Amino acid sequence: MIRIILILSLIFIGSAYPQDFFNDEEGSSESGILLPSISYELNGFIRGAFFGGKVVDKEDFEMKSGYGELGLKIKARKGRFGDGFAEIRFRRGSEFNQTLSEFNLREGYISAYVGNLDFHLGHQIVVWGRADGFNPTNNITPQNMLARSTDEDDRREGNFLVRTLYHCHPLRVEGIWVPQYAPSVLPIQLIPFPDFVRMGGADNPDANFKNSSVALKIDLELSRFDGSISFFRGYMPLPGIFVSSFDLTSFIATVVTKPYKMQVLGCDFSTTLGSFGFRGETAYRDPVEDYQSESNPHIPNPDIQYVLGMDKTKGDFSVVVQYIGRYVINFKEFKPTGSPLDELEIKNRMISSQQDEISHAVFLRPSLALFHETLNIEIIRYYSFTTEEGLFRPLISYSLTDALTMKIGAELYSGPENTLFGTIDESLSSFFVELKTSF
Repeated sequence: MIRIILILSLIFIGSAYPQDFFNDEEGSSESGILLPSISYELNGFIRGAFFGGKVVDKEDFEMKSGYGELGLKIKARKGRFGDGFAEIRFRRGSEFNQTLSEFNLREGYISAYVGNLDFHLGHQIVVWGRADGFNPTNNITPQNMLARSTDEDDRREGNFLVRTLYHCHPLRVEGIWVPQYAPSVLPIQLIPFPDFVRMGGADNPDANFKNSSVALKIDLELSRFDGSISFFRGYMPLPGIFVSSFDLTSFIATVVTKPYKMQVLGCDFSTTLGSFGFRGETAYRDPVEDYQSESNPHIPNPDIQYVLGMDKTKGDFSVVVQYIGRYVINFKEFKPTGSPLDELEIKNRMISSQQDEISHAVFLRPSLALFHETLNIEIIRYYSFTTEEGLFRPLISYSLTDALTMKIGAELYSGPENTLFGTIDESLSSFFVELKTSF
């Protein structure tokens, strides 16, 4: 109840009082009371969304998710030396046949500006990489693979960070410290395990300083070329699966999600050549612990990931085409041993996308804007030539008014057995309808 009152109070303040109630300069009201030197911005959205799809293992259809959601973005500024930003989400509905009620502070942080130095402290979302859709250097904050939303950005989640940026054009140096680990949300509950396996939650590291992560990035920004080199050392947002205990009496194994430390050296670039844009990104990932040890089945091999893409816009039509590749170092073909741990290795290879030594995939995003950009048609198509996994995501967006938008589309996964997309296809594939008003 307190949360609802807080949200309604913020909406009332933003609508009842104009922005200049908080003046940029200190001054007196008619009563002689000094007003603080603060300005603010308040905006957000309200939306209703429905997702429907096939019932798992049945020739029938069901509601996968249905909800109403309120989102608020608040930015308060104190002079030119600092500001604060917060994004609040409140969602109510049903998902996975269970009642859904969420109050989420998606971001909330304070920024200070001193000369060429920016300092950000709080719960933040950080996105690294210049490629479209797949970013091998983006390892700072987690993602939610189960997020039901028409907006791809809603998959991103925040974490508490200390982030500093130093501007010395054409260079920008960025340093990040992550004191405590926050995992990505995986579709673990949707992955079938043998009857003797039980899920036991997560085995995440505590807030000891030795478990923190650090990252450094140097950006070069020129008129026709942008690029960066980056380094990350710490726990990866994407965890693996680990056997935490095995009961010899009942022959029951309890498995948990468990993160692992990596050192990641990456670089990216974007440039133009005539009317074409080109983007590239690559990262070398090296485990800190012994990934070949039988006691660390959750740690993937070192690998090299790379993306090369081209984009082109002509009139109301635009297209993005990308090649995505991965090379797994010290790769060994999987050979069943008859051990119960065989299933664990298969699942870990599936989650880390290391089922093959070399993999090739393509990402395609054509889009068309019509009727003065009130109608937008977009298709996302991903296909792995190596594992035969695929994603097809058509989306039609129509602006009924300046602030009211309707979206219709689908998100369809496909793939063979023992692949991630093939495992989650019936659970997560769906068509959707959304109405959204912004303010």
